[in-house]
Amino acid sequence: MRGDADFSLEGRVALVTGATRGIGAAIVRRFVASGARVALTHRGSDRNERLSAALVEELGEDRVLPITADAADDAQTAAAVRLIEATFPPGVDTVIANAAATDKLPWDEITVEEWDHVMEVNLRGVFVLARHAIGGMRRRSYGKVITIGSVMANTGDPRSLHYVTSKSGLISFTRSLARAEGANGIRVNCVVPGAIVVEREQEEGGDPAATLKWMQQVQSLPWRGMPDDIAAACQFLASPASDFITGQVITVDGGWSNY
Repeated sequence: MRGDADFSLEGRVALVTGATRGIGAAIVRRFVASGARVALTHRGSDRNERLSAALVEELGEDRVLPITADAADDAQTAAAVRLIEATFPPGVDTVIANAAATDKLPWDEITVEEWDHVMEVNLRGVFVLARHAIGGMRRRSYGKVITIGSVMANTGDPRSLHYVTSKSGLISFTRSLARAEGANGIRVNCVVPGAIVVEREQEEGGDPAATLKWMQQVQSLPWRGMPDDIAAACQFLASPASDFITGQVITVDGGWSNY
């Protein structure tokens, strides 16, 4: 019988995609606080460069490695994994596939190009990440892959057909990869966030009071979720405490999809 549950990430090396703010940045902060060294990737932009530099200054350059890489680009992702192996040896043992593309449009206004872009980031990007990161995990017979889904895969959303479809596909990807890699000691799980308060919501000029009122009607818990709620679930799945859990979908939505 094993001892008390261990939620520490001491000695672990994690890669978090799309991690300059919101849920991704919360995961980086929580993982570093729990003892991990963390590489974060982002698509290059002035804003992302500023935000990633701020995380390095806050958490320490010995703990955080920012990398400019397109999550859906095979060559850039391969290079990112090699850089992490050189900087934080022996390399990645935990990946959190957080990068995502989304937009809200009536389904018949989505162009083929927009559909392809969402699928490229949200599905191809996770496949590419797993393809390059899992080799090192196999060599060590241990690893954690955590995908980030969406409650919309449970509820549906007529305004985001491409996004919802991609997140539904991600759940099947998670379950299938867990079956494929379990014998190699690699656990694969999906965290499904609900209506989390993030910067994009604020930037789009929403009404926080109206949103909270609506969420109180559809959730079991009468308050909004925060990025650290998702980060906490990811810490659990990344830690030794979850070593007998794989192929699972962990929904963190305040009871919305159980309504």
